[in-house]
Amino acid sequence: MVDWAAARAFTEHACSGIFDLTPCRLVGMRTGQSVNHPEAEDPGRPPFDFLGSIDLQPPPRTMMRALPSDPGTTGGIVSYDAVLSARMTEWPWRPVKRDVVLSGGKSWRIETIDRDGSDRATCYLMEVRHALG
Repeated sequence: MVDWAAARAFTEHACSGIFDLTPCRLVGMRTGQSVNHPEAEDPGRPPFDFLGSIDLQPPPRTMMRALPSDPGTTGGIVSYDAVLSARMTEWPWRPVKRDVVLSGGKSWRIETIDRDGSDRATCYLMEVRHALG
């Protein structure tokens, strides 16, 4: 009998060794004390380094924020600057929206995260300037 969970774990580990070659750093962010205060690093989630895959200029995504009155329409188109894919099994904490990814001298803010139940997640990113002061 095939152990499908073990086969899936092996495949995810093997694929991450092939595709996740870009050095990245994840920085947890927290909101300011009020809307007038800037975001700051979250001391409860220390930054850490990891390897991931960053693809620039991914194709736009159609996102349904609400059901349209016309069933023939598809909803708004949302574009992101980059998409990050990485195996998150051994990460000390999971990223959330508005956390910052540093890679290649650029800062990227996580705008949304897709999780499919596997050990990998996909983060849609927007490039930001002066993300950390």
